[in-house]
Amino acid sequence: MRKFLIIVSIVLLATACEVEFSPNAEWKNIPVVYCLLDQDDDTSWVRVQRCYLTEDNIYNYGSNSDSINYPQGSISVSLLAYENGQLKDSMNFEYTTRDHEPGSFVSTNQPLYYCRTKNRLKENYSYVLQVRNVADNSILAVSDPIMLIKKTASKLFVDPSLTILNGTDTISGQFAFYNSLGGSSSNTLYCYIRWNALENARLYQPVVRFYYETQGEVKHIDLHASNSRTTETYYSRDLFLSQLKQYFGDDTTRKRYIPRVDLYLTCCSEELNAYMMANSSGGAASEMAEGFSNINGGVGVFASRRTHLYSRMPADSAITAGRGLLYHLIQMNVGFY
Repeated sequence: MRKFLIIVSIVLLATACEVEFSPNAEWKNIPVVYCLLDQDDDTSWVRVQRCYLTEDNIYNYGSNSDSINYPQGSISVSLLAYENGQLKDSMNFEYTTRDHEPGSFVSTNQPLYYCRTKNRLKENYSYVLQVRNVADNSILAVSDPIMLIKKTASKLFVDPSLTILNGTDTISGQFAFYNSLGGSSSNTLYCYIRWNALENARLYQPVVRFYYETQGEVKHIDLHASNSRTTETYYSRDLFLSQLKQYFGDDTTRKRYIPRVDLYLTCCSEELNAYMMANSSGGAASEMAEGFSNINGGVGVFASRRTHLYSRMPADSAITAGRGLLYHLIQMNVGFY
């Protein structure tokens, strides 16, 4: 009760003095910066917008490009490469625009900044992203330094190891579902996928590129296994088949199974992992939430990732009931034979 009385007295005092109070602080030029570096990409992209304050509906302002976008030519974006504290390279980004899908925020003429960085990003360098005000050349925002993700072994994947339950034999080097985590009585089978760690990587997700042929054309689907913060994951056959079923739906066009897959390994650095973890609650734009940012003078994330690393390997082509992968594809009734 005492706390309540104190609050009331403060409010009354403020009212008596006729002091106006606004919950919105004075507007500041605060950039919002997003950039992911992948040395296998041809081009690196940066998205820069700005925060805005309003006493009205925030969605009305978000749908106005003047509220969130910097005018063309008003800022410059550059990527600085360092080795042992010495500047080794400086890359300037160019302005362009792309349309954005309709939504709560402005969806047309979204500004982006790009730079051709293929073969320019070095794994032994650290990188800093910098945004400057063109009018006075002052720094609006600068990132913490980050490192690229690099391979530590010549071999990406340790071939999937598939232990047959009724013996000690092991089949290696193909994509198949043989492991049973619940023992011989379990009906759920898994493909055990293991890989060599990548330096500076924090979160991994294997992606299975599944191939098939229909009407004389080879097509593929990318299916996502469970992500992992270690160097292994178990991909269940039930999840694999349900993902395929969801993709094909009612399409029963005749399809030929191609017994091979490309096993991709996508991964990201600690910065992106922390950003995703902090923003995984999925709150509305009008809700207050704590977040991760490594942008000084602004907010956002500057991180590294890899999305192009893969190995091609044979896939199980058995048509036998039970463990045979082709057998289960046929039973799905979406056209496989």
